[in-house]
Order: sequence, then C-alpha cells, then structure tokens
Amino acid sequence: MLREIAPVFHGNEFTIAIVLANWLFASAFANFTAHKKLQIQTGNIVIFFLCLIISVIFSFVFIRSANLISPTSITDGFSLKFSLILSLIVIFPVSFFINLIFSLFVTNSKFSILNIFYNIGIIAGGIICSFYMSSFLTAVIIAIIISLIFCDLIILCDGIFLKILMFISLCLIIYTAFNYTDKFEKKTIHNNYKTAESVDISYFANQQYIWTKTKGEDAFYNNGVLNFAFPSPTIFEDEDFAHLAILHHTNPENLLLIGGIRYLSSIVKYKFNEIDYLEPDKVIIEKLKQNIYAINEVFNDERIHTYSLNIRDFFKVNNKQYDVILIGLDLPINTNINRFYTKDFFEIAKQHLTDDGFIALKLPGNLVYWDELMSKLNSSVYYTLKNVFENVQIIPGTQNILVATKYKIPYRLHLKKRLQHVQGSTFVLSKYYVDEKMDTQKTKWLKFQLEKVSKKKLINTDKIQKTMIYSIMYWQSKFSPFLAKFLQTVINYSYIFFLIPVILFFLPRHIHKITSFIAGASDVWVQMVCFWAFQIYAGHIYKWFGILIAIFVAGNILGIISCRFNKPKVNKLFAQSEIAYLLWIILCVVAIKTDFLNWFNILIFLFGTGILSGWQFEEILKIYSHVRDTASQMKIYASNSLGGAFAAILGGAFLIPVWGIEKSLMFILFLKFLTFSWWKYYKKNEL
Repeated sequence: MLREIAPVFHGNEFTIAIVLANWLFASAFANFTAHKKLQIQTGNIVIFFLCLIISVIFSFVFIRSANLISPTSITDGFSLKFSLILSLIVIFPVSFFINLIFSLFVTNSKFSILNIFYNIGIIAGGIICSFYMSSFLTAVIIAIIISLIFCDLIILCDGIFLKILMFISLCLIIYTAFNYTDKFEKKTIHNNYKTAESVDISYFANQQYIWTKTKGEDAFYNNGVLNFAFPSPTIFEDEDFAHLAILHHTNPENLLLIGGIRYLSSIVKYKFNEIDYLEPDKVIIEKLKQNIYAINEVFNDERIHTYSLNIRDFFKVNNKQYDVILIGLDLPINTNINRFYTKDFFEIAKQHLTDDGFIALKLPGNLVYWDELMSKLNSSVYYTLKNVFENVQIIPGTQNILVATKYKIPYRLHLKKRLQHVQGSTFVLSKYYVDEKMDTQKTKWLKFQLEKVSKKKLINTDKIQKTMIYSIMYWQSKFSPFLAKFLQTVINYSYIFFLIPVILFFLPRHIHKITSFIAGASDVWVQMVCFWAFQIYAGHIYKWFGILIAIFVAGNILGIISCRFNKPKVNKLFAQSEIAYLLWIILCVVAIKTDFLNWFNILIFLFGTGILSGWQFEEILKIYSHVRDTASQMKIYASNSLGGAFAAILGGAFLIPVWGIEKSLMFILFLKFLTFSWWKYYKKNEL
C-alpha cells in the first residue's frame, strides 16, 4: 500500500505519516465499533473477511485511478487536500476491517495474548510483504496473494457450503493470477498516465519506476516525479546549469555530479580527466542506459565512473578532492533530496573541494515576480551556503543557479573567455547570453529579494529541514495558493500546540483513556522521529520501512511479555515505566544533540521505544481492568490508536519536519512529564 501511495506524495516522507495516521484512525474506529457487543458468529466473520478482500481490491484499483478523478495529473502532483482524502479512502476500509476482525475476538478472549499474535503477524507482514515481496513483485500479484490468504482463513470456518464456495473462489483467483495479472497491472497503471502511448512499470527497493513513450518522447518517473525526459523539455536550463557552473573554474581536472544524469552530455564536452557520477538510485542509471541510446553512448566515455552509495559513505571511502561539484537533483521536496542542500552536507563537500574548487546547485526562480515563499525557499539555501563558504554567487533566471567557493568568484569576463572552447557545441550560450544572464542589475535585484528574509531563521540543516518545508509549500502553491499562506501562518504560531498537553491535563474524568491516548501518541511520535532520522542518516526509508516496523513491534512484544511476568503493584510498575520513558526520551535528545546518531543507533532507539510501548500499554490495561470489565479494554486500545493517529498527523506530517527531530522530542517529553505528574498527584490524593 505504501509503495502505491508514495507517487501521490511524490515520494515525500509525509507518505509514511499519512498512511500511519489513517491506519490508526481506522483502527480506533473499529475498536469503538467492536465495543458495541458484536458477536463472534460465523456469519459475521465471513462477512467481514469478504469485505476485507473487496477493500484490498478496491483500494488498489482506486489508487491506480487517481488521475481519473483529479483535476491535475499525478506527474504534476496532487493538492495536499486531495492527497489526504485519497489516502483516507484507500487505507481506511482495509485497516477498519482488519482491526474489526481482531477486535471481534478480543471481546471474549485474553487481550494480551491476542495482541502478541497480532504483532507477530505485523512482523511477518513487514518482513515478507513490505521488505521482500514489494521489492520485485507487482502490486496486482501482492493483492492476489493477500486475497488468497484471507480466502484460506474463511475456509477454516464451519459450513460445507461455505468451504465449497471459498474453494471455487480460490481457483478463480489463482486462474486470474496466471492469465490476467500482467494485463491488469498495465491497464490500471495506464489510468494515471493516460496521455502516454506505452507505459512500462517496475519496482525496486519498494519504489515505483515508470517509463512512458509519447509521440517520440521518452519520460522516466520515480515515485511519480519526472526524473528524466528525452528530448529534454528544459534543454536550455540544463545547458545553463552545467556550463555556467563549470566555467567558474580556470582549469577543472575532475568533477563530481550528484544526480541529474541529463547534465552529463554537456559535462563530457570539457577536458576533464575524471568525471564521477553519483546516483543514489542505481536503477535509474540502468533503466536510462537500456532505453536511450544517447545516454548509453555518454556512459561509454572512459572518464565517467558511476557510484550508487550514500553520499556520506561515498565521501568516507573516497578522499578525492574535486574542482567542481554539481548537485543536479530536482526540487528538494523530500528528505532524500534535501540532505544534499543542508549545512551538514556543505561542510562535508567543502572538505572535498580543491582550494579553488566550486560547488553549484539550482532552485526555482522568476525574473518577473517574487513572492515571500520563493524568497524563503532560495534564502534557506543561499544563507546556508554563505554560512559555510567564503563566497556565494547567485545567477538569476527561471531557475536560479547558486555557485559557492572558498576561493574567489571570477568576473564575467573570465567566464566568457573560457566559453569560447565549447560555444560551438551549445544551443544558445554566447558571450552576449552570459552578459544577459549575469546582468548586474538583475543580480542586485535578486539579492535584494533574498535580503528581505531574516538570515538567522533560514539555515537548512539535517535536523531542521527548512528548505524541504518551503519546497513542499512552493510545489503545493500551484494547486492551492491559499494553502501555502495558511501553512506559513500555522508554522509561525506552531508553538501554540504546547497548549494541547495542558488541556489534556485538566480532563480528570477520563484519566485512563487520556493516559492511553498520550501513551499511543508518545510511541508513534518517537517512532516517527526514528523514521525521519533514518532517512536523514541512512536513506532508502521505503526499502527498509517493513524492517523498521518489525523491529519496533518486536520490542513491543518483548515489553508486553516482560510486563506480564512482573508482579509488583500495578501503580508502582506504571510509575516506573513513566520514569523509564522520560529518561529514554532524554537519552534520545542527548544522542541527537551530540551527533551520536547512525543507522544502528536509530534501530536501537526504535527497538527500545517498542519495549517501553508494550510495557506501558499492558500496565494501562491492568489498571483499567480494576475499574472496568474486560470487554471495556477495547476503549483503551481505541484511545491508544487515536493517540497514535494524532502523533502521526501532527508530529510526523508537520511538527517534526518543521521544528526538527530534536525540538519535536521536547514536545513529547513535556507531554509525558505532565502524565507522570498527573498520576503522582492522583495517587498522592487517592483519587
């Protein structure tokens, strides 16, 4: 499901937050529904399983048909409002019926035991379906496999007629899988690329890759984002970026290109000794080489060396100094791209530049009108570069080119002299074009626009991703102009959300439900921080998402089991779990503050959070069972899920990227501290 929804959000990490929020919200609704004394009857179970199978098929077809009901194309992107509604329609029915079936059995059985088996199923699904099968199987085959599993479960129910009916259904599903899978896959994906004459789909690392052909033009999409087109619709902008950046250096001998395979055809025209091309996604290189002859010819150049490593790992194993580093990636609307635009990355890149070396990147621009949003987007990168490099130049245009160096910026005269060697092989570049492009008045006007924005607040870092936030707002402004203004207002006053814990503190009548709500919110909030941190420091979150979920849930199971074997007083053990959770969050903050994070430590934090999550939830159930009947435990489970949905949508989709992973943890630390104080107060006064 995550792989299919990712293109709707153009591969942004908000996808994970939105999916989790919708899933947990549906779970809470199902738990409240189950509390209304639904009976465990064969008829009910069969109906719910059939509804679940229909929901899986419906969700798959619906997400593949988004273009048919949207005013915009999936390749251009959808508005945030439409995306939220779409994901709710796709995820809610599947999650609702899964959790309803689970809740149906809980009412007459031991909750903790069933919860452990439920979590074991999540681990199996995370490893087998999300991590393993999603990396190479088509969505249609996965949907068929899931439907087969549910049909098998129905066969286990009583009734000969029902068993025969399900056996016939199984045969039909298997027959469809062997004969119509490929046709159905292509037909459904073609719904989102209607203008294309042919569409080819493939999957790798839980990501979607689409290759289309339309009237002689090839286009390659990664998670819905146009990665490459041939012939390029932005050929002039491509030439500007490649040539103007390289011309800043007197005599460049080697170059590092990060992403932006379309710039290689311009780069090879220079007399470099070595050209290192770093493409974080190796599938892109292979696909383009297979389908476009011109690209394959470029890679036959012996000077080009390709790498598919994480950029930080690449610099660790490669001590080479570069004359030119080009960041050819697109608008940083997700963490995977944004990490190439941060102060942390620029500091590393600076160490790998020669004394007279240059680094260059590009951002959206406009020579006619600049609004506040575009100013903040460009300023966040411009002032981040100035914070690291001695000199930064910005070349205005429909795309702004930012060039930074620890040396000095050359005069236009020098660029025009060097241009003579390659001018004959370019489309529009000439000395007059360079004069027009780098006109002094235009440059002064652009810098004036940037200086309108406060410098101190707009430094883009790994932990506080301002450029990504402004990129998303800029991207969304094309669909919802007023949404960007609304989001900016909410961001400016976002610290008002600290009132939420205070409001919850004054709801004494619902102490058990509020405690469960806060526990669920804390668990998912810290979980989302780990997801964001993993994407920042390791990357490929969609590939490893199933494993990350499995690690958290494994910790959850361990926490439940350990709690069941502990026999001290319930209130005392709950107080201990609250103290442990507070210390755990403080440890996470210290690790982030001291830059102690790496992928392994993030996994430890995720596992530890899972243990505390299971431990606390089990304790809350024990406390609640002393004042309510066992069947009412579903209210606690629903409150916990609702808290998780709250944390996913407010934290994972908003406050964590806006405040940064460090400051956002302070919010949940404050929330947990109030809960601890609350319980201490009620215990002291015996309320």
